[in-house]
Amino acid sequence: MFDLGEREHRVPRREQLHKLGQYILEGSKPGAAAAAVHVTHQVLPLDQDGIGRLVRLTLRSCERFWDSAKVMADRLSDRVALVVPFEPDSNLICLALNPAGNGDLARMNAFSRDVFARMRVDPERPVQAKTFIGSYTSLQKGKLPGGQADRILTELGIDHDTFVTAPTDPGREADHIYLLRHTLMNPWLLDGPGGRSYIDLYWEYLEAVIDDTLPRHT
Repeated sequence: MFDLGEREHRVPRREQLHKLGQYILEGSKPGAAAAAVHVTHQVLPLDQDGIGRLVRLTLRSCERFWDSAKVMADRLSDRVALVVPFEPDSNLICLALNPAGNGDLARMNAFSRDVFARMRVDPERPVQAKTFIGSYTSLQKGKLPGGQADRILTELGIDHDTFVTAPTDPGREADHIYLLRHTLMNPWLLDGPGGRSYIDLYWEYLEAVIDDTLPRHT
């Protein structure tokens, strides 16, 4: 466990204490890995009352998010076009945001990145300082099936000609559609403080971020 290499003297106590192998189950050891799997299956078995119950709760959260996204799209329609590009079939759901009246994909992406910056993990600050933490993804030109790209761009109010494989006008054109990505893996999202769900609290937060970001993109 404590290989001295070419050294023959004793390892100082301070250095020994830096060896986490003294204190944890190391997954590289077959016995420890097997024990961890056994304990996990005892605590959270692979059936409808174990892991299945957690999965069910995350899917319900995603269904709530999907339904409330339609309400928020109407509420924010005077400020942004809010589109869920694909109906979710798991606990992952994405949003596309475009400032009202904008037809350029590059400008839409810049706005969405600015919104996401408020949810980005900052290595210089503790994660607890963030109200919500998000992630992002992109839909690449040429990788969308059938007419899905045209459908999404139309719903967003984006000029189809600004979605190109090789942008020549970076102020208007882009080769991807930038999306906010939400992975709803927490089974307690519907049980927020004061009887409100964390999904409702997120929408309030997102609306405030949108209102704060819009003036820089109009």
